[in-house]
Amino acid sequence: MKAPTSETSATPDAGTSVIDRTTALTGALSGDRPVRIEGTLRGSIDLAAALEIAGTAVVEASVRATVIRVAGTVVGDLEAVERVELAPTARVKGDITTPALHVVEGAQLDGRVIMRRSAGEPPTNTKI
Repeated sequence: MKAPTSETSATPDAGTSVIDRTTALTGALSGDRPVRIEGTLRGSIDLAAALEIAGTAVVEASVRATVIRVAGTVVGDLEAVERVELAPTARVKGDITTPALHVVEGAQLDGRVIMRRSAGEPPTNTKI
């Protein structure tokens, strides 16, 4: 697995929708295609695809996606079907629910982590 970085490639993959750094949105974002946020989004996000929150992004939303990669700032809960990745520049204030979590040194999290085999399942009873 490629380690998250503070900034990924400047050119997103073909088929990825981009909310650029000069854009601010308020409302609900949903869909089944990958999305990269470089600007500001307030509201909610529900994707049946991957979500990338770039280092320049500020997201104030409840977020649900298959894979969530964070390099920017998020205020709100994150729920991933597959995994959440926090880059060194990630700043998250909210709970994370995911079956897999990858945190790179430097990332900041103010919230709980709830590990589930898949989204919607109850948490495992494993004690750490």
